Amino acid sequence: MSVIESSVKRVAILGGNGFTGGELYRLLKRHPYFKVDFVSSESKAGLPLDKFFVSAARQKRADGGKFQKLAALAGHYDFIFSCLPTGVLPRHISHIAEHAEYVINVSGDYRLNDQELLRQHYPESLNHPAVGGSHYFIPEFSEINLEAKVVNLPGCMAVATIYTLFPLLAANLIEPRVISDAKTGSSGGGKASTEHHAERAHNFRPYKVHGHRHRPEIEFALEEHLERSVELQFSVHSLDLPRGILVTSYSLLKEHVSEIDVKKAFYGAYATKPFVHYFNSKNGSYSYPMIKTTTGTNYAEVGAYVEGRNCVSIASIDNLIKGAAGQAIQAANLYSGIAEEAGLQFELEGAWP
Repeated sequence: MSVIESSVKRVAILGGNGFTGGELYRLLKRHPYFKVDFVSSESKAGLPLDKFFVSAARQKRADGGKFQKLAALAGHYDFIFSCLPTGVLPRHISHIAEHAEYVINVSGDYRLNDQELLRQHYPESLNHPAVGGSHYFIPEFSEINLEAKVVNLPGCMAVATIYTLFPLLAANLIEPRVISDAKTGSSGGGKASTEHHAERAHNFRPYKVHGHRHRPEIEFALEEHLERSVELQFSVHSLDLPRGILVTSYSLLKEHVSEIDVKKAFYGAYATKPFVHYFNSKNGSYSYPMIKTTTGTNYAEVGAYVEGRNCVSIASIDNLIKGAAGQAIQAANLYSGIAEEAGLQFELEGAWP
């Protein structure tokens, strides 16, 4: 047995029928250190995996795996990736935790610790506390907590917004009042979205001007990691695209803060982060974050642009990869002590033009 074979981690995917579950299966099939041994889907149970996933359609031989019911989960897994719809994981957490070293959770459950906010946005998390404890983990900024069994990842719009604000707040460069607006493609709503194609196509519209549940998550994440509170006005818009997110944040620099200070803060925050590209110049034909150049990759593009005391910071990601499946693998890599980029450098660049 080779060194690589002896270090392969056994993993499971829960909720494999969804967009994120499908992306996880596609990416993990190519991962050098992870092996998928279980994929759950209540509606597809019994059907062959490789005949259902588009990414496996061109394979000449099926691997014999089939979707299974969640109740069939047995044995021990190094990582169980939960892509279950928000509210479902807590109902099964005692069963799932029993079979996992770590549960990597991409749904909203357990992200917040405020009881009232949980009651408002994630009531099932209150009814079924995380077995073994939980930890909110941003791959670029968080410390690994090996004691907590459930590793909660940020929401896709939340993490893109955090990329726009983290350097500014970490360096204490802005007033604590920020406006962020997020634009998202249709896959962010998941397969269960009831929005008709005719309503979304050829359109650009707001759909959560106030009250999106990623707002308290962003405020919580920034306070948790930086011990800084920020008053955030957060609105969301629907794009006529299948995937991709672009977030624009507007902030006011503190007195005597210069454009150079802002550039230093962003460069310092992202220079060593392999999946975040910071634009340090606004000159040239490619100097702003775009959705197209991050689509299909685990990369985020971030830029900050200053005029007087006004700062506009922008981030773009692929919501299904950097905002979900790729981010989850990145976290599992870090928890495993292997290269952060393992299995994720499938495409160094997004498509252009």
